[in-house]
Amino acid sequence: MKTNIFKLKNGIRVAIVPVPGLNSVTTEVFFKIGSKYETKSEFGISHFLEHMAFKGTKKRPLASDINKEIDSKGAGYNAGTGHEMTSYYITTTKENTSWALELLSDMLTNSIFDKDEVLKEKGVIMEEIRMYQDNPMMGLSGELTKFLYGKSKIGCWDIAGEIKDIEGVTRDKVVNYRNKLINPENIVVVLAGNVDSTAFGEVEKYFSEFSLGVGNVLPKIEVSLNAEKRKEIIRQVEQGHFAMAVPGIVRNDKRKYAFRILDLVLNGNSSSRLYQKIREDKGLAYYVESVGESFVEAGYWGIQSGVKMNKLDEAMDIVRNELVEMQNNLKEDEIQRAKDYLLGKTKLAMDRTGYLAGLVGEKLLLDGEVVNLEEELKNYKKVTKTDVLGLAKDIFKQDEIREVVIKNK
Repeated sequence: MKTNIFKLKNGIRVAIVPVPGLNSVTTEVFFKIGSKYETKSEFGISHFLEHMAFKGTKKRPLASDINKEIDSKGAGYNAGTGHEMTSYYITTTKENTSWALELLSDMLTNSIFDKDEVLKEKGVIMEEIRMYQDNPMMGLSGELTKFLYGKSKIGCWDIAGEIKDIEGVTRDKVVNYRNKLINPENIVVVLAGNVDSTAFGEVEKYFSEFSLGVGNVLPKIEVSLNAEKRKEIIRQVEQGHFAMAVPGIVRNDKRKYAFRILDLVLNGNSSSRLYQKIREDKGLAYYVESVGESFVEAGYWGIQSGVKMNKLDEAMDIVRNELVEMQNNLKEDEIQRAKDYLLGKTKLAMDRTGYLAGLVGEKLLLDGEVVNLEEELKNYKKVTKTDVLGLAKDIFKQDEIREVVIKNK
């Protein structure tokens, strides 16, 4: 997989990832705009801004105009907001690549932010937040991140914000936030699939005149880890849910390859230790999931699950014990199985243009580097038992565990 990198005159970086033989092309645009950069009065605005991109432009005044046009091509599309970036993509056929670029460019440069649409979208997003609150399986990781880092001076750590935050959103707030953070130097456009370097001309045609926010600088972020160790949330739920986390590693830590293998051994798939012990051996839960983040400034590793209310303590004890036990009985075959799983999953994912676009775009935007997937896979193969054990001993400390529990009393 050879990635071709270009740069437009305004500073926007362009990556073209040719994958011959496919019918599809994913066009994705990445912005270094995310909830990590929000001040208290802006909580939820990054996510709100993402929603508004689909609500009408000067050329396509109505949301329905955009939706009908995309549907008429049989294309797939979506957007996502994270703590550190926001991206928008369209997956379509090769012959529609130019159309996808033009549409994304129009949505991202010419949105009209109609006041009535802002008002309607407030309702949509508040219902999205309520959906997460009603379904702890979906919303618990956000509660955990907010508990860990919510006392930082800047940054909304529950990406969608809270109902009270969204109630205060106005058109001016959304537009001002966009104009404050956007900068062409912090934008990446990726095309992955049945394309070649000649597609750069099409990107240049639609994105080279983008000039909003030239010179804007992102705020400096200082992440504070909450000293508190436990939070209980009382809700009317039939099932208890818990999330447990320890401080992990930052984004560019060289131990990130060992960290991923460690995650897989513990709870990254259906043969991992915690999945086996909590679900298969004890029958305590339907879902057992790893959660975690590695930001530029901080990171954590964690696990979440939902169990019968009177089994919460038992399930959480299993996690605590395993974090200690694995430091004493980690086996070579577990390391190898984790590597084989990762290599297999990655190779399968490489058949998806959306995966490639996301991988290349995130790396280029956040690290300023071109991802070399073959080299990355070699780095995972090099991980040793000693590497994993050393990392486990560094981060799995009982007195560093943070817990968020959702229960009914």
